[in-house]
Amino acid sequence: MNGQLEFLFHTKRDQHIHIAPHQHQCYELVYYLSGSGTTRIGDVIYPYQANTFTLIQPHTIHDERHETDSDVFFIGFQKDTSPYTLQEGLYADYENNPILAYLQAMGFEMKHKRSFYMSKLNHLVSELIIELLRLDDLVASEPNADKIIYAKNYIDENYSQQIRVDTLAQLVGYSYDRFRHLYKEKYGLSPIHYLMSKRISAAKRLLLQTKLPITDVANACGFSTDAQFCSLFKQATGLTPRQFRVQE
Repeated sequence: MNGQLEFLFHTKRDQHIHIAPHQHQCYELVYYLSGSGTTRIGDVIYPYQANTFTLIQPHTIHDERHETDSDVFFIGFQKDTSPYTLQEGLYADYENNPILAYLQAMGFEMKHKRSFYMSKLNHLVSELIIELLRLDDLVASEPNADKIIYAKNYIDENYSQQIRVDTLAQLVGYSYDRFRHLYKEKYGLSPIHYLMSKRISAAKRLLLQTKLPITDVANACGFSTDAQFCSLFKQATGLTPRQFRVQE
């Protein structure tokens, strides 16, 4: 998960100042070290105070009104195309203010400009993004398709072994029915049909590339019996394994 810094400023904003509605091409994080006021993100108005911050997605119109003098850190950054989404809103920093610590570390790098400081800044932004995801516990609610990928990868690597679909469902945190639905939605096949397609494909390769007996091909590809192998293979190809080998 990689990030890139676009801008970073630390400033003081006077009481009653209104920052007019505007938007950015990148994410913006505005951290309030002190002060109070409100910020509008899209159609929602949030009251801010010390050690809170707002997170704003690209192209979202937002503004800011200051009821008291405010000490503000704000940064703009880009995020890679990983599936995790940073959610807009107002947040309170953790205990010991780790989000602020990242901003201060970036400020130090910007000020002193030591060797490779831009690489260091982007590294800090990448770490900040992870902390922001953790702050809102977004990893626990990652997109369903990403959890399903783990199950698919397991099938791809272990199709020749005994695999129980209900066990796979438990491993990725779903009920059997929910897992089956999400898997089919993502890959166009139910988990069991995907597993069988992997086994059939492997069987085709062995039938064409080796002289293994049919029984050994069935065992090598994870089928429980010769009869099951022959039945499913014919159902998938219209040919028995022997006919397939001779035809090809």
